[in-house]
Amino acid sequence: MTSRSYSYDIVLSVVDVKQYFFCPMIPYFNHVLGIYERTTEYEKEGREAHEELSRLESRRKTLLKKIPFKRGCDKYFRVYLYSERLGLRGLLDCLIVVGKEYIPVEYKIARSMRGKIHTHHKYQTVAYALLVEDEYSTIVRRAYLYYAVEDKLLRMNIADSQRRYVLKALDNIRIMIAEEREPTPRFEIRKCRNCGYRYYCPYML
Repeated sequence: MTSRSYSYDIVLSVVDVKQYFFCPMIPYFNHVLGIYERTTEYEKEGREAHEELSRLESRRKTLLKKIPFKRGCDKYFRVYLYSERLGLRGLLDCLIVVGKEYIPVEYKIARSMRGKIHTHHKYQTVAYALLVEDEYSTIVRRAYLYYAVEDKLLRMNIADSQRRYVLKALDNIRIMIAEEREPTPRFEIRKCRNCGYRYYCPYML
């Protein structure tokens, strides 16, 4: 049986993609074992910060006061996206439309990786780009991630190799869920010690 046979039965979220690239044990805990991390005060504060960013950004004619758009732009916030073809859904922080160009923007209440985009954030953004492409029959060429702690806006170009990589990851997640197959974690001692799933993880016991 190929992974394609699972695609219509298991609808994944963009958060699943982000967590898979952070550590594949997290979607395993969620979808196979039914274990979810409790909402923390930090997460609540993060949501409030997202809302405040959206409120401020809605009044601007630039992207976070850093990139002006000569022709002007339309901004849409908390955009729900769904693709039956991909079996994927997500809630995008901001979608900017400049002429015929669609630009996904993600807000992160965090620090960048020494001025670079974290891997799990990168592929989360590619997943959003795939959804935007399906929803609006377009091709996404670029996206932006804003790391609020540093007030740093980072651009990423969306490449076909990245699209294929995320599609393969979606297949792998579905296979893992359908076959209840425990994955190999991405073990990093600092990251794992701060993980909300560390009390459930056999690799931390």
